[in-house]
Amino acid sequence: MPRVRRREVRHQVLKALREHLELPPGTPFHPGEGQHAADLADVMWLDLAPEEARRIFTELDLKDAAEVLAEAEELLQKRLLEDAKPEFVGRLLGELSYDDGTDLLELLPEELRLEVMCFVTPEDAAELRHLSEYAPDTAGGMMTTEFLTAKADENIGDVLKRIKRDEGEAESIHVVFVVDDAGKLVGVLSTRELIEASIHQTVAEVMIPDVIHARVDEDKEDVAHRILHYNLSAIPVLDPRDVVVGIVTSDDALEVMEDEGSEDALLLAGAHGGSDAGEPLRHMVAHRAPMLAVPVISGLVIAKVMASLAHIDATSVDNSPIGIVVTYLPMALALAGTVGNQTSAVLVRGFAVGQIMRGRRLSVFLGEVKIGLALGLLCALVAAPAMSMFIGDMQIGITLSFALMVAMTWSATASSCIAMGSEAIGLDPALVSGPVMMAVSDMSSTVLFLGMASWMLTSA
Repeated sequence: MPRVRRREVRHQVLKALREHLELPPGTPFHPGEGQHAADLADVMWLDLAPEEARRIFTELDLKDAAEVLAEAEELLQKRLLEDAKPEFVGRLLGELSYDDGTDLLELLPEELRLEVMCFVTPEDAAELRHLSEYAPDTAGGMMTTEFLTAKADENIGDVLKRIKRDEGEAESIHVVFVVDDAGKLVGVLSTRELIEASIHQTVAEVMIPDVIHARVDEDKEDVAHRILHYNLSAIPVLDPRDVVVGIVTSDDALEVMEDEGSEDALLLAGAHGGSDAGEPLRHMVAHRAPMLAVPVISGLVIAKVMASLAHIDATSVDNSPIGIVVTYLPMALALAGTVGNQTSAVLVRGFAVGQIMRGRRLSVFLGEVKIGLALGLLCALVAAPAMSMFIGDMQIGITLSFALMVAMTWSATASSCIAMGSEAIGLDPALVSGPVMMAVSDMSSTVLFLGMASWMLTSA
């Protein structure tokens, strides 16, 4: 969908939700034509207050609410289910696929999870407990147990009749897995092959015996790579006995690859893999601050080495303050560059996945400026005592730490302006933010740090 079209759809959905919120509480909400559950979830997460999102969610019918929940971000799921009654959550689980239901149960507190399971049918409860036994980062943790099987001696016509009677119970009807009486995998055939074959042929005559499969304990990223590499719509998951216990579909694989790709890109930029644009300040600090420990420590070490080699100490300030400031320039550049990279990576990902839309840009921008200031203040508080001890003068250490905070705040501000400005004029933020951000950040941070520190030291 083109970007403009997507914005139009989001605007229409937001308008419909705003109009519904003006109605008396308790009025049922029925999504209109073209209002997809994914768009509803996005707007509820990005544009509505938590209490507004919960009201809309509770006024949807059960099926629509389950679809929105399945498409929602994890944090939105927690928000929507806050203070929800166990009976209501149990009814929702009955509408969700087993893999989505298992993921949802993992978000609930243990006490609430046990209460919810009391309102789930015995069959659904057994499947959910079975899936919850597998680690979330394995094939077993991402598979669903809803799939189609056939026996090798069955007629094609009988299999087709069973598919027509499926009524949406299977996660995918694109492939049918052939198993023996013990449930072991012996072959696979697509629905296309079923349709093209004679209804009087047996499955054994049409099936492909060589089946690409996964094991329940395999890493989910490896399984996703295999699905995409072989262009599969679904891959069977086998237990140690070679029995088919579930399938992983292509949409699950794409979601895993998107999450892993985003996480790797954010980690490469020095941000936590779970960083999001516009998240609360305390989460931003928790996600990004730990990555700054390395440039702080290495910067202090480099400054000490440079000062020792150049025989620079506090007494040199009287004659040439620039000398002692320059020794800490590598640390300022490293920290400003890291903060700029973090900001660029989070914003570029935010634009790519639709987190930053019109109406949220100012709040996201201000949030990035705040995190630059917060990280700068945190690093200054950590570095000031060490710089004071190395230099032998507390006033100089505090002065340099203040200049460091200003440089880091500016780097976050400049990176935000570059990313948002390039997107606003139609350029790819990922293409522009990298080289332009590094050039602007390095030059401006150098000027700010050297100029401010030198001025403050000479005027003190």
